[in-house]
Amino acid sequence: MADKDAISQNVATLSRVMAWLSTAGFLIVPALVIYAFLEPENSKWLMFDMDHLGATLNSAVPLQFRLIALACALVPVGFTMWALWSLRRLFLLYASGEIFSPGALSALNHVAMALFGGVVAGFIAEAPISVALTWTLGHGHRELSLGFGTGDASSLFMAGVVLVIARVMAEARRVADENAKFV
Repeated sequence: MADKDAISQNVATLSRVMAWLSTAGFLIVPALVIYAFLEPENSKWLMFDMDHLGATLNSAVPLQFRLIALACALVPVGFTMWALWSLRRLFLLYASGEIFSPGALSALNHVAMALFGGVVAGFIAEAPISVALTWTLGHGHRELSLGFGTGDASSLFMAGVVLVIARVMAEARRVADENAKFV
């Protein structure tokens, strides 16, 4: 059986790596989205998944309309950034040994809320994004689209899982605190 200190050290090391990756994602995701809207033709090599945009995001769309669409797209990106920042905080707390602390439980709840909010915001933002990107096509060719895909369903499911885990951990902490009072 593995030594408790070795397990704790492994959790701390993994948590520090995940905190670093969360920080990198926090910085990279918005930069990629901005790049995709400003340079749609040059950013295709990234194969960045912006599936709801399809062929409507291209260099033929005037910059002012791409900027409007970008402003709308940055709302769900903001939720993604909140989730990544909360994950960073959570992993740093785990790395310092705070597994069931109020801060860790709060960060885990923030991850769940950010994931859920991101799906809702993404669904709502798709309508103005599609209108902005097709506006210059003229009457009869403009699109107003909404979509809900498997990625959205997966994100909602993961938000639910994270929320339940946070509640289970909070209950475990409550029971442990209650038991400690009996000693």
